[in-house]
Amino acid sequence: MRGFVLRPTRSGDGTGDENFAVHSKGHIFVLRSAGIAPWKATGCGNATFKPPKRAIHFSSGGILLSPSPHEHFEFLLLDGFSNMVLASALEPLRDVKMRALYASPGWEITSLNGKPVESSSAIQVSPNRAFDPAKSTGTLVIVAGYRVRQQITKELLVAIRQAVRTARRVLALDTAAWVLAEAGVLDGHQATIHWQELDAFRESFPKVTVSSARFVQSGPFLTCGGASTALELTLDLIQTLFGPAAAFDASNMFIYDPARQSELKRGSQQLQDRGSPKLLDALNVIAENVETPLTTFELAERVSLSERSLSRAFADELGMTTGKYYKLYRLQHARYLAQETRLSVEQIALRCGFSCASALGRSFTREFGRPISAFRPPNRNGPSDGTACSV
Repeated sequence: MRGFVLRPTRSGDGTGDENFAVHSKGHIFVLRSAGIAPWKATGCGNATFKPPKRAIHFSSGGILLSPSPHEHFEFLLLDGFSNMVLASALEPLRDVKMRALYASPGWEITSLNGKPVESSSAIQVSPNRAFDPAKSTGTLVIVAGYRVRQQITKELLVAIRQAVRTARRVLALDTAAWVLAEAGVLDGHQATIHWQELDAFRESFPKVTVSSARFVQSGPFLTCGGASTALELTLDLIQTLFGPAAAFDASNMFIYDPARQSELKRGSQQLQDRGSPKLLDALNVIAENVETPLTTFELAERVSLSERSLSRAFADELGMTTGKYYKLYRLQHARYLAQETRLSVEQIALRCGFSCASALGRSFTREFGRPISAFRPPNRNGPSDGTACSV
């Protein structure tokens, strides 16, 4: 391959010469220089240099010519989506676009009917257009959150199946994997979902290999379960589509530390900046043992601490006893199941480690000041009382 010397023209005194180095994977790096402007080719006769169809990315360590062409992302938002999840997937793309010289990622927001979509925090987002599966020819990103089951209709499932056939790849963020699984397109694939939905997802879709990994790629599908994992998935995709420099700069922009994230399992991210390693281990064990709670002694054994040391860690770092935290965690999970599933209160009680609905009901009302039935969406109240039992 004949080498080119490319000279950036700029205003002011003097110009600087830059040498391209062509690498085996199709990446072309250029040394940094100030005042980058449109390129001129020299040392190649009368040849002219045309702007590449691939993105030139301005990196902190150089300029990267991406091996991928222009990429289009369609974000399909369902009511109840998380603003943080959407931002975690969209903002890194914005960073890549901001640094790209020529071709770069583009995106648009769609909703099922073209009307504004309301996030979980009641923020209204106006879409660019209504979702049309025939137009989903690039990367389709489905962002769902609360109340995902209630929004699944026959029409939506038909549209999703059509979009999967035309899209280059499909990302399902937060609880959106439920939509794909309900449409049957995840059968035979591996997938993950928000950690609160993992057990129900596994039980509901036996043809899907459910993983507790932070994000999963299986064929054309990429799934993840929350804001931090959406950021990880997006950075990984940016590296694939736009090269390592783009991913590196995007991760720096959002102060993302992959080494730190790898220490954390899902469900305990809220303590990542202040939790001691042993406490984080204990919280992970609690998250994995909701249906059959452990005693404090068993929990301490699992994390190689004495009961006294474990109790001190909870008191010092969380301001409550180990038992109090464990019970509160189970009650919060019960509240989530009441809001998001059609399980009876008796079933919720058993899934959250209570002997019966009455035991759950008493603890729930004592903690939250309202019965669990008050957290049910309209027309979804199952039996609120079970058979009599002891606490």
